[in-house]
Amino acid sequence: MTVKVSIRTRLIVSYITVTVLSLGVLGVLFSSMLSDYLFTEQEKLLLSRGQAVVEIVKDVVQGRPLTFQARMVLENMSEFLQAHVWLVDRSGLIVATSSGSTEWEGLRLDVHEFSEVMNGTVVTRRGRSGRFKMPMVTVAVPITVGNQVLGALFMYTPVSAITQTVDHVRNLVFAASLFALVVSNLVGLGLSRSITGPLRAMTDLAQEMTRGVFGRRVPIETQDELGELGEAINLLAENLERSLADLQEERDKFQSIVSGIDEGVIAVSKENQLLWINSQARELLRVGHIPLDRLKLDDLPVPLLDLSQKVNTTGQVEVLDISPFPMVVLRAYGSPIRRRDELVGSVILLQDVSEARRLENMRRDFLANVTHELRTPLTSIRGFVEPLLDGTVSDERTRGRYLGIVRDEALRLSRLIDDILDLAKLESGSMSISFDLLDIRELVFRVQNVFGPQAAQKGIELRSEVISPKEGEEILVFGDSDRLQQVLTNFLDNALRYTEFGGKITVSVEASDTRVIVKVADTGSGIDPEALPYVWERFYKADKSREKSKKGTGLGLAISRGIIENHGGEVFATSKPGEGATFGFVISRAET
Repeated sequence: MTVKVSIRTRLIVSYITVTVLSLGVLGVLFSSMLSDYLFTEQEKLLLSRGQAVVEIVKDVVQGRPLTFQARMVLENMSEFLQAHVWLVDRSGLIVATSSGSTEWEGLRLDVHEFSEVMNGTVVTRRGRSGRFKMPMVTVAVPITVGNQVLGALFMYTPVSAITQTVDHVRNLVFAASLFALVVSNLVGLGLSRSITGPLRAMTDLAQEMTRGVFGRRVPIETQDELGELGEAINLLAENLERSLADLQEERDKFQSIVSGIDEGVIAVSKENQLLWINSQARELLRVGHIPLDRLKLDDLPVPLLDLSQKVNTTGQVEVLDISPFPMVVLRAYGSPIRRRDELVGSVILLQDVSEARRLENMRRDFLANVTHELRTPLTSIRGFVEPLLDGTVSDERTRGRYLGIVRDEALRLSRLIDDILDLAKLESGSMSISFDLLDIRELVFRVQNVFGPQAAQKGIELRSEVISPKEGEEILVFGDSDRLQQVLTNFLDNALRYTEFGGKITVSVEASDTRVIVKVADTGSGIDPEALPYVWERFYKADKSREKSKKGTGLGLAISRGIIENHGGEVFATSKPGEGATFGFVISRAET
């Protein structure tokens, strides 16, 4: 596992390591050089002093007695140098010593100890001496008379003084090194902060930028490389903030445009992943309950997935009509999305063509029904006219009956054409409607009087009733008297047609302060509940039992609905099979 170590820690560790190594190496070198220097100086001192007294003591190695002067020289030299001073003759015999070494007088040195100096060479040694059992500095100066070496002056001084000096200096160096280490660490800490502080600020800024926050800037405190880096990051943040603001603005414009259109829009990647869907598409496909972040292309109707795959494969525009739900037809336009001539996905545009499809079907049905309704009376007329023309029917009574049928069919054909023209005017908005203030009660009574004889002839009770907050008051509405009478006529005509002998028809007016309800209720065969929503459609036949009379055109209720809607009202129909049906309308009551 990789351990995360900050730059600051690494810098501090680096400073400590470099400082420790540097001070350690310098301390070792300095101690070594100091020790070597002190030993060398001691050797030089011994050598110079020894060479200075050789002339004074050379008589001793020649066999003469040690003079007082020579003795004092040796003693002074020993005391000054803190050394043992020996005079050795040619055979290695110690013939004289300083006062501190008299026990060595008369002893003889080993050959290896004096052979080199007897060759006329000055000898210097450092190290442990077998005679003194401690480290010593040894300097041997040959004593020559003429060209002959007659003996040597040996000087032994302990190294303890030098080592103590070196140790003391080493301790001072160590203390100085510790102080330098502390100071360097403090300096390194400050320097690391001066480096890592701006770096941390830049890191925090970069992390904020990854979260979409671009308002913060790095403070520039230096003019070095870190300052240049901070300025570059600030410039980057500023450019990113500006670019994202521009992108957000373009995105908002795009969403406003897409949200403002009625069509649904779906964006799909080349890998058939759902990228974006607007609210209209979610509503059309009924997936608004699924959170947008969880919505997938698989949640949409299968034909859309197939369409997307086809567009992403062929790169061509494709059009497909789908019916994801009953009575719903959607037209899907699939178009490829390209970036630098590379196919990167597809966009699907959804249009709800349910109403257009329904209107198209209605248009076809209307043409078919009109053709059928026109053909029926024309066929009947031709069927009765041809026998009259070719003389097949000669009986006057029969001829009269035939001519009566031809007249009735011609009248029926005329009514059908009039209804078709009225319906066309209603749908085109060209029907002439004159609004006047009228009493709806008078209109109801007038229509009742017109249909009274027909009802009595069929044995049907026709009555009217008025329900109003104030009995006997006028119930005024703004409307076209002739057109409203046409509506009531259609309602009553249907009621008389489908009510059996002994039945009852009631025309009622219910008034409140703001609206008026006019209803025509019969006790006929009634209409199936499933058929009620469609009775206002053109040529719709709700029930075979209600088609016994062929006098109707099938357009009366459609025309009635159009007239009432032009009055700002609405129509309604209720029924229970076997108990009759009620047709009516609601319009606003005029203020008086």
